[in-house]
Amino acid sequence: MKNFGLGLQAFLEGLLAYRDIDDANDELEAAITTIDDVVQTRLDQGKYWTPFAETDLDKMIAMLEALIVGLPAAGEMPLGNEDVPLPFDVGVLVEHLDVVASFGEFEDAARYLGTLKLRVRSLLEDERMKPILRPDPEPSLDEWLTDVLGDGSGSSVVVIDLSLVPSYVVEVVVAVMARMVFEALQRHRRLNKRSLPTTLVLEEAHMFVQHRPAGDEYTRPGEMCVRIFERIAREGRKFGLGLVLASQRPAEVSATILAQCNSFLLHRLVNDRDQQLVAKLVPDNLSGLLDDLPSLPARHALLLGWASPLPTLLEVRELPREHQPQSADPDFWAVWTGARDADVDWTKVADHWTGGL
Repeated sequence: MKNFGLGLQAFLEGLLAYRDIDDANDELEAAITTIDDVVQTRLDQGKYWTPFAETDLDKMIAMLEALIVGLPAAGEMPLGNEDVPLPFDVGVLVEHLDVVASFGEFEDAARYLGTLKLRVRSLLEDERMKPILRPDPEPSLDEWLTDVLGDGSGSSVVVIDLSLVPSYVVEVVVAVMARMVFEALQRHRRLNKRSLPTTLVLEEAHMFVQHRPAGDEYTRPGEMCVRIFERIAREGRKFGLGLVLASQRPAEVSATILAQCNSFLLHRLVNDRDQQLVAKLVPDNLSGLLDDLPSLPARHALLLGWASPLPTLLEVRELPREHQPQSADPDFWAVWTGARDADVDWTKVADHWTGGL
């Protein structure tokens, strides 16, 4: 009785969200009024449900049948499952939680529903999440794949900036994007009988593919992220997908992924754990090369592995200033002494931060 009543309430909330359907406005209002009357009649003092009568069901069925006749014809819905990348309206997620919670098998979880709905609503209203959850305009799947993987007409480089994505969802975003790229290349090879050479470059890799000692637990998003990149590291080459990891803390990167790397470019390393890790990558008779790692100057690195028959010390070519990334060390002295203008405009920062509100 209780589950049926809760299901009716959730169904009623769903109908209220569709009051803007002009083609069935009268029938929709009649169905809403009928179901609301039944709910109010059978909900005693707002706490207990009294038995539903057969006449209650007959009235609701008649109104819903009239409503269905008045609705516009529905288009053919695509078949699929939760793994198929099809768009969906996140606005109906909260109402869907009510419907799911009304099922008997989830009765024990119903007491947590209020908090979960509040968190979902807060997430949907987060301005930082709108470009992810409600992009405008929303690209189709083939448009997204073309933007990320190119159209095959030539080489391309795509930079995806996630610096302003909230930290509590960035691992999920990275994991989903990596999985879509991997599966797209798998399907491309199956359909075209040849691979599309592609390389994923993961900056600050220790943030997304962290190594966990035995006994330590991953957070659910963290585990998802590590698992997909471990699979790419193991199987990606078969489908033309390579992986480049860039990290200042290699000792914190998943050991499974590091074991699949065949070439290493080592810049200055001063941490003992990082030095111990890379010491395992070179033969004992060449371990003396690693003594210089803590004192390597900028743009100098040690190349070893498959890319070089012997460990080689090299200097990275300096890019023209217009092509250099914004990663130079802060010029503390010049700014603090007034030799260089700090160029501070907090109004501009505040408007960008708050969306101009």
